[in-house]
Amino acid sequence: MTTISTIATWRPRDGKTSEFLASAATAKKIHERLGAKVRLYSSTFGGQPTTLSYVLEHASWGALGAFGEKVEKDNEWQVFWAKANANPTADLVQNNVVSELHI
Repeated sequence: MTTISTIATWRPRDGKTSEFLASAATAKKIHERLGAKVRLYSSTFGGQPTTLSYVLEHASWGALGAFGEKVEKDNEWQVFWAKANANPTADLVQNNVVSELHI
């Protein structure tokens, strides 16, 4: 089974890290309800230091597609995302979709 992950790398704005983490916790509850496994990573050096990567894991490409359809229609997510965009606590640095390779 190949895991498909979407990775959004964020740099919290000055003094907003705690608020960003609280928002990430809210987003996690919504995303897990809709079928994703959520992880949050902190970059300590290399690449994009002082960033946080919010990762959504899916069991397959089909699961990612089904998740996308659910998110698109989910009222709780739409309200959350509108509020987050109205008062941002972080800036998006990078967005990736990756698939796990088995070697």
